[in-house]
Amino acid sequence: MFELNEEQRLIQKSVHEFAKKELAPKASYWDVHEEFPWDLVKKMAEIGLTGLRLPALYGGMEADLVTTGIALEEVARFDHNCAIILCGCNITGKLLLHGLETIKNNYLPEIVKGRCILAFAAMESEAGSDIRAIKTVAKHVKDTYVVTGEKSMITFAEVAQGFVVLAKTDKKRREGISCIFVEANRPGIDIQRLQGFGWRATKWGNIALNDVKVPAENLIGEKNNALSMLKPTVQGQRALTGLIALGTARQALGEAVEYAKIRKVFGKPLGKFEGIQFKLVEDFTQLEAAKLTCYQALHLIEKKAGEASQWAAMANLIGGEVAYRVVNDAMDVFGGLGYSRELPIERCLRDIKAVQIASATLKMEIGQGILGKEFLPYT
Repeated sequence: MFELNEEQRLIQKSVHEFAKKELAPKASYWDVHEEFPWDLVKKMAEIGLTGLRLPALYGGMEADLVTTGIALEEVARFDHNCAIILCGCNITGKLLLHGLETIKNNYLPEIVKGRCILAFAAMESEAGSDIRAIKTVAKHVKDTYVVTGEKSMITFAEVAQGFVVLAKTDKKRREGISCIFVEANRPGIDIQRLQGFGWRATKWGNIALNDVKVPAENLIGEKNNALSMLKPTVQGQRALTGLIALGTARQALGEAVEYAKIRKVFGKPLGKFEGIQFKLVEDFTQLEAAKLTCYQALHLIEKKAGEASQWAAMANLIGGEVAYRVVNDAMDVFGGLGYSRELPIERCLRDIKAVQIASATLKMEIGQGILGKEFLPYT
């Protein structure tokens, strides 16, 4: 049976209180104005959240994945975008650990202090679910890499100080992909800011790399081996993102429950009607089941279990699907008020939709675990 230890309970309580006090009051502001919340990032850094997964050598907390999930879930209850930012800080930070000391020393302490945001530039317009189909290339010319290509829907595109870019370094092999660190101030980078339905404070957009030259030592990990190196990091990202969606949904459900207790219809509380009761009960049950899936995934990833990849994909899928359904039901309970911007319900629904869309592509990976690798469409 999954159970938090005493230290994890204390972290859960402290992060909950911090997020409720510091993040919740301005969550709608960042969404409406589409501003990146730098001041809140620095506040989250002060209590160690931006460096949860990073080594103590660079100021991090070296937390395990389950503890990280607990913290991100609590942040997501009050500000979904801030939880996504924290997930990004810890994911890109972990990737830089495969780079040279100069890169780690320059960027990791700044990430931990909340002064630096990096973006993971992997996805392309024709390479979402099939990352091996990317067309961005990095040519090794003497002591540099020349990076050319376009990246789509990249979170933090407009505010990132650097990009961890996935690029082909061996065109003859589908697996010939490497990670290249590209500083944002390099000539040849064009950023197209996209105004989105959700995740509006994360400044996501498209990135064009036009013969961008970076030093050869900006290679992260081994050449042509990025997919193998990225595997545990991507698995963690998937399960954590599922938990973020569920954390946001948990708050919406809690507010719907309280509203059902006080809102009177035909002379009695809304919660006395079976149609409302049953909906809330089903949502609560599915939410708790989905959370256990996510935490089991994080546990398996920590153990480097063979089935970790499948569980990570399931966690992301069930997290997005259940969270969207729960928040949509919460909006129904509130009626017209839930549809308005007077409450955060509509914002939660918009933010979670991004997770639901992204997780749909993972069904192929789950299918591989059930049917076998030979049933993948690209084999």
